[in-house]
Amino acid sequence: MICPACGARHFAPAKIEGGLPAERCAECQGVWVELERYRLWRRQMPQLALELEGDITPSNSSVRVCPVTGRLMTRIRVSNAHPLLLDYSAAAQAVWFDRGEWERLVALGLHDQLDAVVSEKWQAGLRLEASRERTNAAMRLRFGDEAFARLTDMRTWLEQQPNRAEMLAFLQTKAD
Repeated sequence: MICPACGARHFAPAKIEGGLPAERCAECQGVWVELERYRLWRRQMPQLALELEGDITPSNSSVRVCPVTGRLMTRIRVSNAHPLLLDYSAAAQAVWFDRGEWERLVALGLHDQLDAVVSEKWQAGLRLEASRERTNAAMRLRFGDEAFARLTDMRTWLEQQPNRAEMLAFLQTKAD
């Protein structure tokens, strides 16, 4: 295998925090985790909670090559609230973790949801959430904080009304 981060060829079997089996690069200390092994581990996993120690080693490239298939891996976002990006090979069904990334995933409480995080459904949800946040920020700028807060409260109230469509139609008619 060739390390997707540093190009080294020296990998050794390792167990990362929580006993998850992986292949560790001797040079950069990144780890290759196959999802099949992850799924087995998760079924037997004890509760795992780590305190975050140290920083993530930043990746020096935006595109990584899968060490198994030779294809480009996909950079996936774990959360919109955190800058953690993982390298995922759909063809190999595996994830590359740079040094410190697994620990960050554990600290975020998402270590037991890796299958979900790499899924298209999760990624689509993150894109939708980011789009909503951008829209809300634009509307807040346009209307001002106070008006935006009032409109948000009004929208929440309207969503709970059984005759919402009629109320909206009424609001759109001109008052005399």
